[in-house]
Amino acid sequence: MSLLEIKNLTLDFTVTGARLRAVDDLSLSIEAGETLCLVGESGCGKSTAALAIAKLVPAPPARYSGGQILVNGRDVLQMANGDLRRLRGRMVSYVFQEPGASLNPVVRVGKQIKEALKLHRPEAATEDEVARLLKLVGIPAPEARARDYPHQLSGGMQQRVMLAMALAPQPQLLVADEPTTALDVTIQAQILELLRELKQRLGMSILLITHNLGVVGEIADRVAVMYAGQIVEVAPARELLQRPLHPYTKALMGSVPALGSEAPRLSTIPGNVPRLGNCPFGCRFQPRCSVARPDCATLVPSLAELEPGRLVRCPFGVGVSPAPFSATSASIPAETARIDPGAAPSNEPA
Repeated sequence: MSLLEIKNLTLDFTVTGARLRAVDDLSLSIEAGETLCLVGESGCGKSTAALAIAKLVPAPPARYSGGQILVNGRDVLQMANGDLRRLRGRMVSYVFQEPGASLNPVVRVGKQIKEALKLHRPEAATEDEVARLLKLVGIPAPEARARDYPHQLSGGMQQRVMLAMALAPQPQLLVADEPTTALDVTIQAQILELLRELKQRLGMSILLITHNLGVVGEIADRVAVMYAGQIVEVAPARELLQRPLHPYTKALMGSVPALGSEAPRLSTIPGNVPRLGNCPFGCRFQPRCSVARPDCATLVPSLAELEPGRLVRCPFGVGVSPAPFSATSASIPAETARIDPGAAPSNEPA
């Protein structure tokens, strides 16, 4: 039995009377001790899907319209509030985006860590345990740092404090949402190495949300690629990076700058991620796809196993040339484009 198994999860938001689908028929699993990276452009639903694991997306305005979220075989969507409180932190713990905004600015960091201990491990809510957790995540002089306020710490140290808070309840699954965003490359490497060490030492699983494919190559066992609320490809990390099958995955990889490249300009994916409630019919990526066929606009693809261990939401993925995606080859016929012509192209690298 998987530690986490999401089956056909559908999550809607009601905005001014309209129901907008943010997560559509999402299925994922994470095994004990595994690191799964969830990858995709900003706005594709990664964070919303991750928050739904512990039912942290408030309803209303959200509505869990279908599917199951099984943690150790128990459906989170059917849990009472008391069970949810025990699940949050003890079973599933989060490192949220932007630690400077997530930490309470008027409470010392040691006290914030102790609050997590009091909720889930009251017998361990001591100054010594707070210092041990800070030392575990690589903060020097932990007794002194525990008395600091968040603004007295650097961005990297704030991220380590967030990790210490998440690890305090000794969770089975750690959800890290963009843990290296806004950090310089040296601190990014340190945080990734710390996550890798903690996973081996504590035996926990990790769901890492990112749009950086360099992070994927450093830490992931498997990768799930998300686009417009749907999973479009799932594969072992090494296989996906060496031979992506879905055109969107190839486009993401093609937009990563290469050292030593003499290309006159960076490759980009034309257009934007479709807005909620305005997804094209058929394949949601087809208006931006360089290899789209006429059937792509009329047939709704399912997530199918095209190769052992590799799930792809594109019946034409296998056999498509794996050559790097380029801006010149990414043109969209005017008669098939469904993107707002006034919208600026998305230049966000993978």
